[in-house]
Formats: sequence, C-alpha cells, structure tokens
Amino acid sequence: MPVTEPTRPQPLPSEDSPPEYPGQHTRRGQRDRQTGNIPIIRPDKYGDPTMPPPTPVALARLFVTLLAAGLTGCIIVASILQSWAVIGAIFGLQVLTVATFVWLRRPAGTLITIGTGIVVSAIADVIAIYTQPFSLDRLAYVLAGAFGLVVLGQITRTNREGLTVAIGAAMLVSTLVCMYAAWIGLLRHPGGSDAIMISAVAIGSGVVAARACDLTLPRPRINRQVPRGAFGVVIGAMFAAAGAAYASMALDVAGPGKVAVGGLVIGLVGVLADVAAGYLQAGRRISGQGVAPWPVRHGLGPLMAFGAAAPVAFMLGAYYLVGGI
Repeated sequence: MPVTEPTRPQPLPSEDSPPEYPGQHTRRGQRDRQTGNIPIIRPDKYGDPTMPPPTPVALARLFVTLLAAGLTGCIIVASILQSWAVIGAIFGLQVLTVATFVWLRRPAGTLITIGTGIVVSAIADVIAIYTQPFSLDRLAYVLAGAFGLVVLGQITRTNREGLTVAIGAAMLVSTLVCMYAAWIGLLRHPGGSDAIMISAVAIGSGVVAARACDLTLPRPRINRQVPRGAFGVVIGAMFAAAGAAYASMALDVAGPGKVAVGGLVIGLVGVLADVAAGYLQAGRRISGQGVAPWPVRHGLGPLMAFGAAAPVAFMLGAYYLVGGI
C-alpha cells in the first residue's frame, strides 16, 4: 500500500496574505484565550462585520413603515369585529414573532426555541380567554413554567455549545409572545375595545413616525452598529401622544390630555422595543453569523413593539385610559 505523507497543519494567514477569493478582505481578531489561535474575521455582505453597516435603502425603510401601519390596522379592525377575531390576530402575530426572531437570531437549539414559543403563546392565550378576572400576574406563572421547559430542553441537547445564549434567546422570545396575551385580557375589561384601539394607535403612530423619520433623518445614529436615527425615537414618542389623544376624541371615551399622557408612555415603550430589534441584528452581525434577509431584520421591530407594549397598554388601558374594571 502506498504510504501517504502526513499532512501538516496550515498556518493562519497573515494580514498581508492574499484573499481566498476575489473581493475578500480578511482581518485578524484578538487571540483566543483558550486555544491561543488568532481567528480570522470573515466579511459579510457589508464588508467588515465590526464596522458600522450602511444605512438601509429607502425601499426597505418604506417597507417597515408600511408594515407597522398594517399591524396597527389589523389590531384595530380585529377589536371592532369580535373577540375571536382578536384572539386569531394575536395568535397569528405570536407565531410570526417566533418565526421572525428565530430566523434573525439563529440561536442554538432552534426547534426547542420554536416549540417553547408556540406552547407559551397557546397557554398564555388560553389563560387570557378563560381566567376571570384576568391579571398580569397569571402570565408570570406561564413564564416561570417556560423557563423550566427551556432549561430542560437545552440541557438535553447533544451539543451544548452556546447553552447560556440559547436559554436567553428562548426566554426572550417566550416573554415577547407571552406579553401579547395582554391584548386579549384587555378586551375582556369594560371599555377594552376602545382601550385596544387607543393603544394600537399610540404604538402604531410612534413606530410609523420613528421609521418615517429614518427615511429623511437617518443620522445621527443611536449606535454606530444600529442604523436607526436618534431623532426618530423623540419624534415617535410625540406622535404616539398625539395619535392617542386624537383617537380618544374620535371615540369620546376620556379627556385628550389624560389619554395623551398614557399614549406617550405606551408609544415610547413600543418605539424602544422597535429599536431593540436593531441591536439583535447588530449582535448577530458582530458575532460573525452574517446578515439576515432584509424582510426579517426590518420586520421584527414592529412585532416586538406591539408585544413589549401590550402589558403597558393593559395597565394603562384598563385602569387609566377608559376607567376602572
């Protein structure tokens, strides 16, 4: 039999070594503390992942603006029709949030994250439908059970690489979809339909205004790695207050000044959650996982906005905007 010469380990390319394919540029990162190797940072579609990404094209920014307006209209129309329409719309948004989040973040144990998110969505919605009276502390029990389910599922994986990050990602998406159930709980309170419409207008106005502001004033950025303008957050909060006030006058449920304060708080939470989606994309890019498709990385923001602001809308809507229980 022919004797093959043992292969020698290939040395790491230096900064002056030629690229592996045309147009590629590599850069040496910091030395790994465990192995002593110096990793090579590979470029993504925007180049060096440690450098700020370019401002998204106008078409992508227009798409997410229209998406936020569409989600607002979906919730408003569902609240006008009947309770089962709201339940169906909310569950659809929960499933869409799970799918978009997993596609964007790509955590380890993807099936565990997806399964936990859908199970938490269903249980939280059932509790919001059949619990009388409904309160937010019921959702805390759901999240406690979700944590045990996530930990159990993640530690039983064969490959436990990135265990802590995977548990955190699964709990984040479980918390988001669990908070969506507060919209269903709000519908069951007296005046809940009006509160849903006012809160949805506040969130939608804030997110749409912030995204529209990015079309014209994309700079200065909130963070060099997050292509979101700083002016959009302030303008979005102002439009949220104005939108809630006009919605209250159209529905004739409370004083515009009182509702404007509540709309400001609800809208600001939604706008900040929308911005937080940009940090998730930046974390994926910096970690070397590349860039998600543009509908995913731009569409997760409005979904997070309506999920994160749901508990705030429940508290202010049930007890402040349209009166007590």
